[in-house]
Order: sequence, then structure tokens, then C-alpha cells
Amino acid sequence: MLLSIESSCDDSSIAITEIDSRRLIFHHKISQDTAHSYYGGVVPEIASRLHAKSLPEILEKLRDVLGGFSCVRGVALTTEPGLSVSLIEGLMMAKLLCLSLRIPLISVNHLIGHFYSLFINKPRAIFPMSVLLVSGGHTQIVEARSEQDFVIIAQSLDDSFGESFDKVAKMLGLGYPGGPIIESYAKSYMDSMAESSTLDSGANISHTHRRDSGLHAFPLPLRDRVGFSFSGLKNAARLLIESTIAQSCLESTPKNTQHNPAMLSDPSALSQECKSYICASFQEAAIRHIAHQVERYFKTSRDCGRVIGDFAIVGGASSNAALRSRVQELCDRFGAKLHLAPLEFCADNAAMIGRAGIAEWEAGRFVDVVSQEISPRSTTQALRLTPQA
Repeated sequence: MLLSIESSCDDSSIAITEIDSRRLIFHHKISQDTAHSYYGGVVPEIASRLHAKSLPEILEKLRDVLGGFSCVRGVALTTEPGLSVSLIEGLMMAKLLCLSLRIPLISVNHLIGHFYSLFINKPRAIFPMSVLLVSGGHTQIVEARSEQDFVIIAQSLDDSFGESFDKVAKMLGLGYPGGPIIESYAKSYMDSMAESSTLDSGANISHTHRRDSGLHAFPLPLRDRVGFSFSGLKNAARLLIESTIAQSCLESTPKNTQHNPAMLSDPSALSQECKSYICASFQEAAIRHIAHQVERYFKTSRDCGRVIGDFAIVGGASSNAALRSRVQELCDRFGAKLHLAPLEFCADNAAMIGRAGIAEWEAGRFVDVVSQEISPRSTTQALRLTPQA
């Protein structure tokens, strides 16, 4: 059996995978969302301390399930990329286990690990496969050509898809993580729009903020080049929030009243319906941007005589239902089969690290237990950039 550890950001997770059958025997994760919610994002120092507390708790639970660690033949560990102070906690536990049990250590790249989330409990991975990776830290189109050849075709020039959701949620005072919160608010608004026969459903939003679809018309980034960019959308969301707050203040206070400039960034002035409208508008713009780039990738591949037979979405943000639906439409248009990881394995988890580790185990790619280090950036030669990315 292979023991795997994931601690690259704010999720502490340990899993056990049967090497021969690829069957997941044990998986447990402790999330830190509540601890970081107050700050609207991950605080590295807090994340590190919580990993130091949670990882031993999970390991103790695993020991009780297995009756000891004599059946463990190796340890697979996320060593890159991620928060250094979080990665180091997993590394120290992995080294301790390997040295005390005299078993080998396997280094796993976190991004490649997300690819293997598609194949948990499955006998073999599919190559070649094109992958849209959307997470809190990365937005990339990657071609998985073989176990040791992952090529980044396009990536974000600034914020990632998930990161932009976190920041907009913080602007709206909605908490952390922003992805599922914004998705929920957006769904609420779109459901209400579907039930209403008119665009004016009582929201305190100016008609100048509306378009035919009933959503705010955000600009589409990078229309004519390959890549992703969410900083402009994030700033456009900020301007919409401020203008909507200003409008609310003007309508709710007497004329000639002077307003404190700080009020323009106070989301408490917004109604739930206003927040839902902004969330729906932002989510639609962000997904439209991703769909535009994925469509460009499909067309470019087709023009070069390459057929994309298998396409996948992985990463924490891949659980977004609207994103899944939009990419499914593109796959149907271009004749590709869409692969999705189970929802429970979209976010960071040790099960995907274990599944990736099995591929390394079978190839005999082990690392030195004593000298192995962690890295905040990807350094593996198995993951490389194309010149245009």
C-alpha cells in the first residue's frame, strides 16, 4: 500500500491506496476554511500551524484503521508547488515515516496530482488528454501527453480563476472560499431571473448596468491572444460594487448629504439581491473568458490537423456547475469526451497524490529521503511550458 500526504495550501489530507489494484482504501481531509474565512484568504502562518496539528491527528486515525504501518510500502508526498510553510509540514511527516519504516519516498507535483484526480480507483490513466486546470492558484490548459510529459499550452498572466472569485467574494463581504459562495449567489439570481418575466425584479441596480441577458456587461479579456487574465475582471467587479453602493447611498439618504468615501467599499450597503446580481455577472464573465480560450484551443488544434478526443477539467474550481456545463457544450461541438473528477476529489486531496504516486512507483522514480526539499514553484521536468504560454 502507498501512503500519500497533501499539505500544499490549506487542506490537510492523508490517504492510502492499494498499489496493484489502484483502489483507494482510506482518505481523510481536514479543511481550514473556517480559520481563514475571517481574513478572506489563506494566511500562511495559520495554515502551517493547523497542518502541524491536523496531519498527526489524521495519521493517528489511519494507524487505528490499519492496525499499524507494516503494510505501507512507500510514501507519496506533494513537494511542489504550494505554500512553503505548508509543504514543509507534509515533508517532515513523510521523512519521519520513510526513515522509521525504511520505505522509499515519492515526490509528486501538485498540478500533475490534479490530473490524476480523474483516475482515482481506476486501473489506468488516459494519454494523451487535454486538461483545463482551474484552482485557487492556477488556471492553465495542459496537454498530458505521457506520464512524464505534461505541456502547459496557456496559463493566467495574473490572478487565477479561483483566486479572482476569492477576491470578489471578499469585496462583497461574503467570506472564504469565494468560489462556492459566488456560485451559490449566482445560481440564486439566475433562478430568480428564470422565474421572472421581466428584467426588473426589484433589484437596486441601474438600467445602465444591465444588458439583454440581465447581467452586467464585463469586458472580455485577451480576445486576440492565448492565455488567461482575471485581474481586469476583478477590477471591473470592484467598480461595479462601488457604483452600486454609491447608488444605494444616494437613494437611501436625503439630498445634499455628504457621504464618507469609505462607504463606497462597505458591502453592507448592498442588498442580497444586489450581491446575487453582481456574483452572477462576474461568474458569467469569468466563465465566458475561459470558454473563449478553450474554444480557441480547440479551433487551433483542429486547424493544425490535431483532433482532441479527450478533454478534462480538474482543480478545486472544476466543481463549478456553470463552468462544467459551458465546457461540456464546447466538447460536444468539437467531438471531444469530457472527463470530470468526482466532486469530493476536485479540491486538494491526498487521494490524487497517491494515484499519481503509483505511476512514479511503477517507474521506480524515488527520491532521496534525507535531501528531498519542497519548492513553492514547479521545478519538475515532467511539466514544461510551450513558448506561447
